[in-house]
Amino acid sequence: MPARRGLVPLSAVVALLAACASPTPSGSWTDGPPVVDPSAAPSSTGPVATFTACGREAPAASSTNLRPSALTDADRAAVAGWAGGPVPDGRLVLEHAAALPLPAGLLGFGNGYEASTGALRDDVLRELAPAGTTADVTLAVLDSPSVGRRVAFVEVHLADGTPVRWREEPALGFGTDGGDGGVYAPAYRGAPAASDDAAFDAIEAVFPDGDASAGHVCAVRSTENGVDAVVFSAGYGDGGYPTFLGYDADDEVVSAVSYGFVLPWALSGLPGTPPSDADL
Repeated sequence: MPARRGLVPLSAVVALLAACASPTPSGSWTDGPPVVDPSAAPSSTGPVATFTACGREAPAASSTNLRPSALTDADRAAVAGWAGGPVPDGRLVLEHAAALPLPAGLLGFGNGYEASTGALRDDVLRELAPAGTTADVTLAVLDSPSVGRRVAFVEVHLADGTPVRWREEPALGFGTDGGDGGVYAPAYRGAPAASDDAAFDAIEAVFPDGDASAGHVCAVRSTENGVDAVVFSAGYGDGGYPTFLGYDADDEVVSAVSYGFVLPWALSGLPGTPPSDADL
């Protein structure tokens, strides 16, 4: 089945144009290791970052608002009019990526290079939780015989409240020409970036010795201060990906979800009123 995606919201397209101005790997994680061009990447000094491939442990139900699905024929029929076309075969599985500390309550999403090096700009970081929060990061992965393992949704579970509505936060969308994205929680604004080698190390963690057969779709970044980022394969590859914030009944942000355009929002299991433009 050819790779395809629904139309991307304008804010995500703007993010893509901005991201393409900075060095990123090329290629798609799900199709094999991306290639990093070190001559295009600025050198930097900073923390030493190490990476570990994510496991496939199922999350506790209380740690995420996403829900697994067998993607039955009835499910597919219910979203037959989705702009992305027919829903692929397979099932939607949930995988716990990391418990992500937010020492300053700050969160940002970026392309794989930005997340692996910690090079996100301050103006794309948002204070979304009390300082000292630890947020579970869960991936909803389409496990399909025809299109492989594709990351459909990434949720950062910020608080225990149940989302009742969702709104796009343009600053948290990202664009990638390397087929990867990531979520980053720095200890403070202006935290130094790691060296460019971090981008290579993240890829090596997912593709040991260039081998994609393990089917890894994300890697956890750690520094001397602990876990601070998760880098993941983005949807069907290059493009723009929006992030939506979930608000509870008290209008507090309790969730941040990166949308991969792999499956309709309605099949995510996420509660609350869906964002009006999610599936355009």
